[in-house]
Amino acid sequence: MFRILALLAGLHFSLFVQAEEVVTGTLEEIIVEDFESGKSEHRFSLKDEQSGNYYFIDAEDIKKKGMKSGDRVKIRGERREKRMLHITESQKLKPEGDE
Repeated sequence: MFRILALLAGLHFSLFVQAEEVVTGTLEEIIVEDFESGKSEHRFSLKDEQSGNYYFIDAEDIKKKGMKSGDRVKIRGERREKRMLHITESQKLKPEGDE
C-alpha cells in the first residue's frame, strides 16, 4: 500500500514539475481590438531564445513586475493552456550582445 502511495505522490510531483517553464527572450506587446464591441485586450509574447517557442503573458503580470515591451527577460512560470505563462519569478536582463 505504501509503495502505491509513494508512486502516486511521485507521479503528481512530476506532473507539477513539467508544467513549470523557464523562458528567456524579448517581450513584445500584443494589442487585440474587437471593433464591434470596442474592447481591446493587452498581452505580451515572449519567444524563447533556446527553443524558439512563443509564450503569452497577461499584461497585468508584466506591469506588476515593472517590465515593458522591448525588455529582455528571464521568466520562470507555470504554463497554462494556450501557452499562457503565469509568472512565478522574473529577472530583467541586458540586451543580447551587451553581456
